[in-house]
Amino acid sequence: MNPTYTVTPVSSEALREMPGDWTTADYRNLLDLTEYGDSSGLSEDELKDMAYLSLAEMPKAEAAALLIGYVFPEGDLTPGQIQNSSHEMDTERLWEEYPEPRHHRNFFRVGSLLYAAFNGGHPKPDGRSVTIRIKAKDPDSNELLEQPDPALLLRLLAPGMDGHALLHRLYDDELRGGDFPSAPFLIWSADSKAAGDGEREIHVLSTDYWLEAFEPVGPYSVSVPSEGG
Repeated sequence: MNPTYTVTPVSSEALREMPGDWTTADYRNLLDLTEYGDSSGLSEDELKDMAYLSLAEMPKAEAAALLIGYVFPEGDLTPGQIQNSSHEMDTERLWEEYPEPRHHRNFFRVGSLLYAAFNGGHPKPDGRSVTIRIKAKDPDSNELLEQPDPALLLRLLAPGMDGHALLHRLYDDELRGGDFPSAPFLIWSADSKAAGDGEREIHVLSTDYWLEAFEPVGPYSVSVPSEGG
């Protein structure tokens, strides 16, 4: 029998940058890459500002290529892909449009900093933070919510979206059960914690591309098929 859950929406918030994507250490590293010079005396705010300024003084494609090289693990993209992507980021939302979804998360990280450094001179990042509370009809099923996999989360969220939402249009078969290999590329992170009365509160990060359509009018019940079944 498929486990049944009650899903209650808590919040939905737009994000221009994913929490923790760019740290003080990152800004210092970027200043080193742009040959800024000695940054040891700069405060945290100054490091961020000077990293922005150093990038903004570069041609856009050059700044994008530097960030792509910094963010992506070596070998993930070929030199030709890096070159093409660095020019496309000026106008394209590669965190949605790049042919290989596994790269979308890293392109969002790059795009969010380019947008900030160039004062909006690149496509606007449209991250999305969604928080829901979930309670299992059968308490034993709550174990699946302690470290929920992306496929489970998408199957929990999908009924809170209109049937014409992109998630339904592209992944209707996967939402009905079985393997869902693209799920980890759609849900970028999820944090689950106990919320009392047998509920779990789950905080999900992705983009508007997938989550903006999540607009349930209130709590709803959903029976979730298992992966592989």
